[in-house]
Amino acid sequence: MNKRSMRILGFYQVQNQLVRLAPSRLSKEIARRLRPESDADVVEARLADTEEAWHCLQREASVPFGGITDIRPALEKAKRDVTLDGQDCIDIWHNAQRYGEIRVYFAEKEGDYPRLSGQASHIGDFSLIIHKIAQVFDQNHQIRDNASVELLRLRTRISELERQTKRYVHNVLQNKEYQKYFQDALVTVRNNRYVIPVKQEYRHAFPGIVHDTSASGATLYIEPMAIVNANNDLQAARIAETREIEKIFRRLTALIAGDYENLYDSTYAVGKLEFIFAKAQLALSMKATRPVISKRRMVKLIQARHPLIDAVKVVPNTIVIGGEYRILLITGSNTGGKTVSMKTLGLLALMHQSGLFLPVMEGSELPIFRDIFSDIGDEQDISQNLSTFSSHMKQLIYILKHCGPDDLILADELESGTDPAEGSAIAIAILKNLYTKGSYVMVTTHYNDLKNFAYNTPGIENGHVEFDVNTLKPTYKLRIGSAGSSHAFSISERLGMPKEILDEAKELRSRAQDVDMEAILTKLNAQSKRMDEEEQELEAKLASARQIEEALRREKEKVTSKRQDIIDSSRRQAVDMKRNLRLEAEKIIRELKAQSKESLSEKERMKAIEQARRAIQQISLPEAEKPHRDPIDPAQLKTGQQVYINSLDGLGTVEKIHGKKVTVSVRGMTVRVKIQDISAPYLSEIKKEKQEEKREQSRSSFRPIRTGPVATELNIIGKTGPEAIPEIERFLDQALAAGFSPVRIIHGKGSGALRRAVHAFLDEQPFVRQYKLDDAQNGGDGVTLVYF
Repeated sequence: MNKRSMRILGFYQVQNQLVRLAPSRLSKEIARRLRPESDADVVEARLADTEEAWHCLQREASVPFGGITDIRPALEKAKRDVTLDGQDCIDIWHNAQRYGEIRVYFAEKEGDYPRLSGQASHIGDFSLIIHKIAQVFDQNHQIRDNASVELLRLRTRISELERQTKRYVHNVLQNKEYQKYFQDALVTVRNNRYVIPVKQEYRHAFPGIVHDTSASGATLYIEPMAIVNANNDLQAARIAETREIEKIFRRLTALIAGDYENLYDSTYAVGKLEFIFAKAQLALSMKATRPVISKRRMVKLIQARHPLIDAVKVVPNTIVIGGEYRILLITGSNTGGKTVSMKTLGLLALMHQSGLFLPVMEGSELPIFRDIFSDIGDEQDISQNLSTFSSHMKQLIYILKHCGPDDLILADELESGTDPAEGSAIAIAILKNLYTKGSYVMVTTHYNDLKNFAYNTPGIENGHVEFDVNTLKPTYKLRIGSAGSSHAFSISERLGMPKEILDEAKELRSRAQDVDMEAILTKLNAQSKRMDEEEQELEAKLASARQIEEALRREKEKVTSKRQDIIDSSRRQAVDMKRNLRLEAEKIIRELKAQSKESLSEKERMKAIEQARRAIQQISLPEAEKPHRDPIDPAQLKTGQQVYINSLDGLGTVEKIHGKKVTVSVRGMTVRVKIQDISAPYLSEIKKEKQEEKREQSRSSFRPIRTGPVATELNIIGKTGPEAIPEIERFLDQALAAGFSPVRIIHGKGSGALRRAVHAFLDEQPFVRQYKLDDAQNGGDGVTLVYF
């Protein structure tokens, strides 16, 4: 990508914002190396990364970044077998723990952020390194006494020697013979040896070794001869401790060096993730969105804002190039925003191809440009004796030699700084050449000849920046479709030009041949502005209507959901009541049997019992009310479309359409249904179905298909074994297909013959994992629970 354009358009300033947002040294380095790409696949991948991080920052309470140290220098030391110091080991220990947290965090959210999880999958498992370093350092980053057996022994020895030496020193201080020699009766340390402050005048009277003097020279710090050996032993133990710690660090260094590649790759993977989240943070700070990579080679930036202008002051503009025209010619007053509009397009194109979100509205799109060339600003080169015109011409010649059909070219004040007639002629020739090459071009000019050329030439469109004639100030709004006036008189008047000079200038201008054209342009632009304002007002009303519609839809869904919850709750209560009623009925029947053994004949008694059972079986439950669904227009139905099958109560995919019937694939089963039997699915159902399919792909177990309401219990009381077995077989098939387990078979207690027949049948079924009698509260011996 053209470095000159990157500098002129302000790409490096945006990049510096990204660097400031990157939390670690490595992520900042990655941000500094960021450059626009011309490969569409690379750009798509970069944008996808940014989008996932953008969603993550908005959805999640926190992300596990921050506090990462750059351990690459320490890793290089370990690789070269240079013993790491304590801080190096602590930094690696801390990073390894953070790496693990990041890896686990994104592994748990793989379904939501697959690209980020894929990046995090490059982070290794450093459990062993974490464990080994944790054995050496405590939570305060101090070396543990038990970091090794030898270190524990040495530190125990040092403690004993310190106590012994302090006891010797205390004895010296308590010696009455030496009391007058001491400046203070206290013990201090010099050169890692215990010493006593002695007055200068008694230096020869007190036996010992001088280690230091006070600043005034009045006090000497003397090691008494009586404790020299004790100090020597203590010093030797401390030296041995230092050497043992070095051995421990060498072992840790060898451990880290053995996992150098994994640690280095993981460090880079974490840095890359931090960089991706820095891009997302930049998008949030700019209130930016993801543009679409245009397959139709269209520039369409809706309400684009220049990212380097204060958000309070910036004026958004819609920029469109492509389709009927590839060259956009911008005219209008000076300081009116022509150059800003051009720089906005160029900078946003660079940001887009760097994988950054753009400060534009949803629906914006940009093609991938091979390169971006710009000739903006005064590049006068005194050292080469080049005028402003010559400098611009030199840059335009370079652009003409190197540009192609996939390039974007931005030229400010094309061919200005020379004779207007000659400049216009050269500018028109340049535009023709660029059009022939197929480049995308945005140029600014004040030349009327170029305005006329754009009006009369297919593939070139006029545009202008607005100027408010009432306030005599520019509005910085870009209008595409018509040329604008330079408003030199209005601007000069606002800046204080004497009236007599302006009057004479206007008189001279009125004699020009193209004065009528200027008046027409002014009128057309005023009409265009009014139409745009009306269009914006209509769009605002439409957006408000859509918001109201969406709010009403959500409210309706809430009411429907709440109503369904109430119905489901009532249904569950009814099921419980029915079960309790059946149990109570069984109890009543048993009591009837006991009471009627003598008063009624066997035939009459059985008849009464059977009537009671039939009455119980006729108890019905209300069906759950199904939500209203929108029908599908048969004309818009197509293969591969997901639909809801009403009769099967589930989603399916259309495979074939046969007139008024449709072949639908429903989780591995192909069925043919009528078109009126299918409806539009809810988005939540489609999402749930995809999640279920993904879970099923990770498991090889069979997933049953539910084709309608299926009972979870079967009552066969009063039937014989041969009568009940076919019903049991159908009941178990339906329950197995629906995925219910366990289910209940109510056979009653009686003589136990029916229960034995049921159990004998269940023993022969391969899909029955186990069966057992229900607990006493739910039927006891009269009910069998069947598990698949």
